[in-house]
Amino acid sequence: MRTLITSSVRTAGSVEVAAIKDDPSANMSLACALEAEADFIVSDDVHLNRLKSFHGIQIVDTLIFLKVIGRVG
Repeated sequence: MRTLITSSVRTAGSVEVAAIKDDPSANMSLACALEAEADFIVSDDVHLNRLKSFHGIQIVDTLIFLKVIGRVG
């Protein structure tokens, strides 16, 4: 079985986002992804998933992401 290789990018935390009023932690995820120039945000958080995308970053749940990378049929 193939292993998904992950990498991390440390961000300075200089970007602030206030896109989701009800969930400050979701805003932190958006800010980090934006600052890191991420391609995807993979989350099962309902607030994030409602957005579908943010500044060109696709927001998908875990199952959809696994389908995108070919891990689930």
